[in-house]
Amino acid sequence: MLDVGSDIGRLAVAMTGYLTAEGRFEGFDVVKKGVDWCQKHITRRYPNFVFTHIDLKNDLYNLSTDTAHETSFFPYTHDRFDVVTLFSVFSHMIPDDIDHYLSEIRRVLKPGGRCVATFFILDDVALKHIAEGRTGEFNFPYRRRICILDEKVKEANVAYEKDFLLSMIARNGLLCDALEPGLWSDNTRSTDQFQDLVVLRKPVASVRAGAVIERVKNEGRVLASCLTCARPSSYEFLVPGKLRWRP
Repeated sequence: MLDVGSDIGRLAVAMTGYLTAEGRFEGFDVVKKGVDWCQKHITRRYPNFVFTHIDLKNDLYNLSTDTAHETSFFPYTHDRFDVVTLFSVFSHMIPDDIDHYLSEIRRVLKPGGRCVATFFILDDVALKHIAEGRTGEFNFPYRRRICILDEKVKEANVAYEKDFLLSMIARNGLLCDALEPGLWSDNTRSTDQFQDLVVLRKPVASVRAGAVIERVKNEGRVLASCLTCARPSSYEFLVPGKLRWRP
């Protein structure tokens, strides 16, 4: 599994009692101090837990570099992880960076793999409670394409309208399996999660167009007949230029 924004190992420490030696935990963070702590206190005891520092700019956590998230790539191969987690990460990122991270998550997830992430999501309930003053300091007063708490530190806390967020997720070829609203917008909910929890999935049947062509040829058909007359509904466009086979 991969933990994006591994911090000082909050999730990693819990996972040491779950993952066996055959499993592997990878984590990376933009704050070097947290990575150093994890390497010293976790990796030494559990060598299958590996932590990497990636020096990226963040208004709240790291101003020592100008390297932007949207220009970086996760240092892992394609289709590597069963699970990717991001707890309190997307809630500190602007749209272009989230869009890029979603594409990287899809790249490193195995087909059928899942991503668990938290956000501040502005749905009807959240907007109503903000207007009524029921969300405390999380009122996100600065609203443009994104909604932020502090205009000077834009990545301090960032909220997204639900439809806008779901469109970004779909555009990057991921499916949204679950969305559990958190306590931040309604403290009467029966959950212990403060932010909104989202579960995403990389489709199992998602393949490149070239692989579709090869499969069609192997079945003794020509691509043109399949796409135009034989079974045009057998293909769906997930994102521009990519096809999904639906038997």
